[in-house]
Formats: sequence, structure tokens, C-alpha cells
Amino acid sequence: MNYTHTQIAFLKKHETVERKELTELFNAEFGTQQSFEAIKQKCKVLGLKTGRDGCFKKGHTPPNKGTKGLAGANKTSFKKGDAPHNTKAVGTITKIKDSNGYWYTNIKVAEPNKWQMLHTYIWEQEHGKIPKGYCVIFKDRDTENMSLDNLMLVSRSELARLNQKYAAIDPSLREVALQVVKIQSAVIKKGGGHR
Repeated sequence: MNYTHTQIAFLKKHETVERKELTELFNAEFGTQQSFEAIKQKCKVLGLKTGRDGCFKKGHTPPNKGTKGLAGANKTSFKKGDAPHNTKAVGTITKIKDSNGYWYTNIKVAEPNKWQMLHTYIWEQEHGKIPKGYCVIFKDRDTENMSLDNLMLVSRSELARLNQKYAAIDPSLREVALQVVKIQSAVIKKGGGHR
């Protein structure tokens, strides 16, 4: 329907009237059969506002004033001590992908929701807690190979040097490169070498 200037002026004059009531007024005034949706859409196109902003006006008392919560417990509410249906048990093993696309295996080691990388867990079971500033890496870079022979403890600075100088080295020579880096680090600590 094409609205006349008079009809548009009427809508603008009554813009704060609720749209359902405005539809009835409009149809009565102009003898039309416009639907609620049509009037609502025309008001939207014209940029007319209802005057409602979703906020309580000053002095208004909300209907839930003085209540502790909006809803009480129901049959789907958690009861004390209950756990969600997707809770994993301690010992559960999952895989995650890091930002570089490598897959790592995690193990749940404690409640609530405490996880650890499986290769570090395996290493700690054999050797004890990993010292601060150190990490456990895969000698052959295969994150699926979690045998103790393939895991090695290195300092973060050694790992940085290994990644800088020997990132593209053949996996069979990686352990040799790690030993070279350890020797270089020891020389630097003694003050006999350059970084």
C-alpha cells in the first residue's frame, strides 16, 4: 500500500501509541484493513519510536522486587554434589590441537577439571616434578610417541636455541642437536662463549 501524506502524518502524530492500538486507530480513521505487521513495518521504515527503551522509569517498582530469585529449583536443576552429564572422570584421556596444528594428548589428573599433557605426566611419574623453567619435549617431534626414551627435559632457553638453529633438522639427528645446545648453554653459563 502507498501511504498518503495524511496517513504518514497520522502515524507520526501517534508514534508512541502501542502498535496494536495504532493499527486499530489507523484502520478506523482511514477505513482501511491494514495488518498489525504492515503498520509496524511502516513505522519502522519511517524511524518512528514507541517511546519504550527497555528501562524502568524513575519510581517504577519491578514486579520481582524483594524476591531472592526469579525461579526456584526444578527437575532439571543440579542438586548439591551432582556433576554435569559431560563430566570426565580422573584418568580420562583426550586429544587437543594446538595453534600450529600439532595434536597433543591430555589426561585428567584431578577434580575439579585439572588436566595435564600426557607426555609431561608420563615423564613426571618416572622422574618427579618438572623444575620451573623447564619443559618436556619429544626428541623425534612425534607427539604420538610417548615412550620415555622419546621424552627429554630441556630448559626453555635450550628449547629456544634448538628451535632457532635446528628447527628443520632431520628427526634422527634431533637428539644430537639437543646435546649440542646443552653443551653451548653450559659454555655460555661458564662465560666462555658468545650467544
